[in-house]
Amino acid sequence: MKAIRRIFTWIVFPLILEMGVLFYINNVYLSTTTTFHITKVNSETDALKKTIKVNIPSGVDSVEASYDGSYVSYLLNHQIIVIDTKTQGIKKVISASNNIEYYTWLNDRNRIIYFYKTYSRGSEAIQLEAYDLDINNKIKIDKLIYAPRNSHIEDVTLSPLTNMIYINVVDSNGYSYLYRVDIMGHIANLKLPIKRITKMYELQRKDVLLYESSNGIIRVIKNGGGYTFLSSGYSLIGTDSNDNVYVGKLDNDKKVVEIYYGSIDKSFKDWNHIKLNHAVNPNQVIILPKDNALTVTFDGRDLIDVNTGETITGTGDILGVNTNYIMYTNNNDVVLKLQ
Repeated sequence: MKAIRRIFTWIVFPLILEMGVLFYINNVYLSTTTTFHITKVNSETDALKKTIKVNIPSGVDSVEASYDGSYVSYLLNHQIIVIDTKTQGIKKVISASNNIEYYTWLNDRNRIIYFYKTYSRGSEAIQLEAYDLDINNKIKIDKLIYAPRNSHIEDVTLSPLTNMIYINVVDSNGYSYLYRVDIMGHIANLKLPIKRITKMYELQRKDVLLYESSNGIIRVIKNGGGYTFLSSGYSLIGTDSNDNVYVGKLDNDKKVVEIYYGSIDKSFKDWNHIKLNHAVNPNQVIILPKDNALTVTFDGRDLIDVNTGETITGTGDILGVNTNYIMYTNNNDVVLKLQ
């Protein structure tokens, strides 16, 4: 028996150790921002809080919240300040070698993607980095986005399912430059037939981008090419988790009187549509990601479901929505209310 035990110790144990080391290298050490893991929230074991309130300073910019309400963040002095909503204290101050211009949270994990200007080979460029709050790790993408001098990032869309990032960069003359970054870090500058992108939304399950131009044209980028979807009279509202696209039909005052929604793969005439009782501005139509509920607001606080007529009473001025929460501002408080 002792001989058998020795054989087990000499042979089997080293094999287990070696397998453990290989697992660590493959799944931890080599894990980077280009490897995405989808996390499903279990409502029984990881229940989300119904309401969260966080006090923030006056005069800050870009107030956002993580998908599960664990963190509220804002820009102050070109740094990202991350507040832990449980302790109400600062969890992390994220800074870069230059001023951070833009940031956003991923919609399925506690990870921030942010951008700042840098210089390389005598040219102005944009550096992309990420910070994961769960593992306290900063991740840097080596490749740079070479943008026009004195330009700024106006909008960013991303999908953890397709691993595609689209970046709208606007130059000093008001022209948009659209960049696409894929999971391998490849960067493409997509040529635009319009002057400026005013809105853009990305599908979550397919690599498709929709954008609205400053002259009211709605276009689609799909399969490496682009085409005009609607030429006038409509405004792009957004997309939902089922890859439905929402557009509003406009009246002479540029207000939405009817909402159309459906798949980009179907003819527009086959889309569903809902007529509104009152005309609203396009930015008053909000899609709640959790249940894909289509809502409108008349006072900037309460949301009315256009299908059921039910009202979600606001706890302040609507700041925005994320995967699970409606975000409000009330004086110096940020209030997250579960959808």
